[in-house]
Formats: sequence, C-alpha cells, structure tokens
Amino acid sequence: MSQLSLDLLLKMDKSKIQRPTAKIEMSRLSELVGEPVIFTCQALTMDEFEEVQEVSVSFGKKGELEEFSTNKVQIFTLLKGIVDPKLSDSKLLEAYGVTTPKQLIEESKLLLPGEVTQLYNVISSLSGFGDEAVKELKNG
Repeated sequence: MSQLSLDLLLKMDKSKIQRPTAKIEMSRLSELVGEPVIFTCQALTMDEFEEVQEVSVSFGKKGELEEFSTNKVQIFTLLKGIVDPKLSDSKLLEAYGVTTPKQLIEESKLLLPGEVTQLYNVISSLSGFGDEAVKELKNG
C-alpha cells in the first residue's frame, strides 16, 4: 500500500464506515396490494457471508465436498441481508402458514424464484461483489 493510501485510511472518519443499504420495491407484490411494498436490504458482514457459505455445502463421510447448493446460498443471503420487513416476525410467519423465515422464502410463494435471485444480486452488490466495487488502475 502506498504511503498516501495508508495516510488516507488512517485519517478517515471511521464513523462513516457503515454497511451499505438499499430500498427495493417489489413490483409484483406492490401491484397485488395496491401500494409500494419496499424491502430494505443491507450488505453482509464477513461473519454472515461465512455462515451463508457454511450452510450451503454438505460433505460426505470422508470429508469430501458432496453438494453445494446455489439455492441455499441465495435463501440464506436473503435471510441475512433483508432487514425490513423482518422475515422472522411471528405475525408474518403465521399469516403465510410457516414456522421459519427460511420456509417463508422457500414454501410460501411470497417470493418467486426470480425475485429471490434479484434480491440476492442486490445484497451481493451491496456486499462488494458488484463490478463497480473496485477499479483496476492502468500503469502509466
């Protein structure tokens, strides 16, 4: 790291470092209820990202990777990254006839598969996986 970059990082106001968030209107749900249905999404922390990875793989008896589930990655990313509405709200779970937030996403038909993927993409981008997260500088 150049001394200039180090100096900039050292003098940066650390209170400005916050998890990125975004408000996303769910078009289909908004149309169904006649007013905007807004989900607030946030970037994952490193710990949350690691948890998502851990629950998305299964290993065989000899410790070899047996399965990696893209669906689980997306579902658990939503469970960690959607902060509003609170998917664990007991009234919401009861209204959709499920007992867990995971079931709310998987079984209730609240979200379509494409909506799950789009929300996953938003949270991933907020978490630094978007194309604009870093820039390669040209020598010269």
